[in-house]
Amino acid sequence: MNDLPAPIPTAYTIRPATDLDVEQINGIINHEIAETVNNFNYGPRSLEDGLAWFRATIAGGYPVFVATTTTAGEGGEGGEEVVAGYSSLGSFRQKDGYRFTAEYSVYIHHEHRRRGLGKRLLKDLLIEAKLRNFHSIIGSISEGNQTSIDLAKAFGFRVVGTMKDNGYKFGRWIDNTFLELVFV
Repeated sequence: MNDLPAPIPTAYTIRPATDLDVEQINGIINHEIAETVNNFNYGPRSLEDGLAWFRATIAGGYPVFVATTTTAGEGGEGGEEVVAGYSSLGSFRQKDGYRFTAEYSVYIHHEHRRRGLGKRLLKDLLIEAKLRNFHSIIGSISEGNQTSIDLAKAFGFRVVGTMKDNGYKFGRWIDNTFLELVFV
């Protein structure tokens, strides 16, 4: 009988994601879909849809990063690599004039929150955005997620507006706050 919580990993590695990470990325996103308004999809994302998203993102010139840790295996030996969070850039709009603007996403597995992973993932994502010559980065954060707004502001994002009732989930209308960071 083991009612103790799992030990908190002390080491996380941030690295570019691969196809092999998509199943665990889906686990993170599917939890958000089922439990929160942080993602406006209603049904779970299949492995095929996750792979299609990942491959299209990479092919479009956008990065995807994962934060990983290793679980303790039998007898304290190294165990399985676990994706504890991920970040990505994606198309802001599908028009040529927006090619230097990207929208960012950061999602942390619910069991790995409040450990600084969002900060580490966003930092590396923004460094990569500069290297890829993006000029501005946009964030869209659902109401009630002040932690994500505070994180973005800590990196210099500014709130540019809140769209009222523009999302619908769990039987109610939801506001979204938009933030931007312009590289100078």
